[in-house]
Amino acid sequence: MIFFIISFFAGVFTVLAPCILPLLPVVVGASEEGVRGISKRAYTVIGSLSLSVIFFTLILKATTLFISIPQSFWTSFSGIVIVLVGLAICFPSFWTKVPYINELSILSNKAVGTGYQKKSYTGDMLIGLALGPVFTTCSPTYLFIIATVLPATFVLGLFYLLGFTLGLAVALLLIAYFGQQIVNRVTAHMQATGNVKKVFGLLIIVVGLAVFTGYDKKLETLILDSGYGATIKLEDSLIEKFAPKSASMDESVPLNGKYQIITLAGGCFWCTEAYFQEEEGIVDAISGYAGGDKNDASYISVSGGNTKHREAVQVTYDPNIISTEEVLDIYWKHIDPTTTDGQFADKGFQYTTAIFYHSDDQKVLALDSKKRLEQSGLFEKPVATVILPFNTFYKAEEYHQDYYKKASSYYERYKKGSGRAGFVEETWAKDAAIEFLKSEQSKGVKQSSMKVNSEYNYTAEEIAEKLKNLDPLAYHVVAENGTESPFNNAYWDNKADGIYVDVVTGKPLFSSTHKYDSGTGWPSFWRTIDDDSVTMHEDKSLSTTRTEIRSESGHVGHVFLDGPIEEGGRRFCTNSASLKFIPKEEMKVGGYEKYMYLFS
Repeated sequence: MIFFIISFFAGVFTVLAPCILPLLPVVVGASEEGVRGISKRAYTVIGSLSLSVIFFTLILKATTLFISIPQSFWTSFSGIVIVLVGLAICFPSFWTKVPYINELSILSNKAVGTGYQKKSYTGDMLIGLALGPVFTTCSPTYLFIIATVLPATFVLGLFYLLGFTLGLAVALLLIAYFGQQIVNRVTAHMQATGNVKKVFGLLIIVVGLAVFTGYDKKLETLILDSGYGATIKLEDSLIEKFAPKSASMDESVPLNGKYQIITLAGGCFWCTEAYFQEEEGIVDAISGYAGGDKNDASYISVSGGNTKHREAVQVTYDPNIISTEEVLDIYWKHIDPTTTDGQFADKGFQYTTAIFYHSDDQKVLALDSKKRLEQSGLFEKPVATVILPFNTFYKAEEYHQDYYKKASSYYERYKKGSGRAGFVEETWAKDAAIEFLKSEQSKGVKQSSMKVNSEYNYTAEEIAEKLKNLDPLAYHVVAENGTESPFNNAYWDNKADGIYVDVVTGKPLFSSTHKYDSGTGWPSFWRTIDDDSVTMHEDKSLSTTRTEIRSESGHVGHVFLDGPIEEGGRRFCTNSASLKFIPKEEMKVGGYEKYMYLFS
């Protein structure tokens, strides 16, 4: 909403540019005789101007939809352009020195004059079309819209654009109605208007710096705290006072000796919660504030650094499904454990990392996990994450819970813009790092689980013989680590229910229930059918390090960390040639009855 409001005033201040304001009563058809009213010319001019601004901006926006541009570029681009716009508003002479501005101003003013002389609807439309460049050469505020619309989603960008256009149209309609009178008043107070514009320019500079550094997330959240947050608190107090007490209102999950809880601080709790919430075996993940000595906590007090609380997530998990070691593995894989001043774009003690153990067993496992990470050699700097006994935890405001679902578009932009997504992909996608995080006990569990049906166990000689029976493409992919063409393979758009097995051994690898359209043209899954279905290996065959996935037979594909965030964030990108599809109807006959539960 704050960007919409700023966009609206950007439209208003565009009209108040001194180099065009005195001419506006004439070109928009306003009365110079003191008679108030809006003429047909005014509607035509303002309408064509508004439509041209919207059309031109959406054309620019459309071009970005067909080009893959990293979010980090948009963050820098938006921040720098917005700051430059603010400087140009504060120091108008700065804008006039930009190359080609004077040339564009001359051409657009000539077009306005030509349209005015025609004295027709065609001429009025030409005036409206030419006013866009005229306003741009007089004032840089339109660039603010470019800097906010292009990086945003289409719907959000259109929302900002409509705010700017609305401000532009309202200001022009007022001039059309009041005519020269309102222009004279504004001109008479031009110095005061200029001061207001400078304050507006300073505000835009602050916004630009916030966008560039990733702190626009904090601005938005502070607004929520003062507005929506107050509403939530009011609702909570009313519920507590008037609603009947029931077990369903308990915000915690009953343990009953079955579940365990561990509290983990990993910087911004939006991201920490998202990484845990969809993992199998995780019963609940609650965002909140941990470790402080105050009797209460709120986002405003904690984010301001006024407490000893850290943003954290309290994770409830079923140890029969996911072990404490595995929970800690997930935790390490989404943070930078070496920083001492926060995490990524979020700086301050409240964003530092910590593991709060709830039992002596958790303490031992946490210390062991940290020691193995330090010994892995993955980081040059020492691991700074502290391991502390649990003392306090306060649940965060409701609008923070499941934020990655409530505001998925903004969450994804924040995660990328903050630098977290890039760090995770570059650091933790490496199989070597993942292997270092597995304890000896976990390895034992994994090895025992790898004892599958003997019908899938083949010797290297037997597999080599079976590879000879593959068609040339399948042999190239599986045996020679090849890659098939996207959008031109057997299963990239297969939507039938069933499982995908190793083309050589028949071992189940993936399920259609975990398949999704990644837009890449290759079969993509957000998980394997079993934990031991494939193995992962570091692949340096290209100019970058990737994580290869292999079956007992050979190459299957690669795993990337750009998958559905609600499913854990992984994308298993496979080759159809390395797979064989078994339809659900044929699974029992084929000996895969044990996997029918996936479709119940």
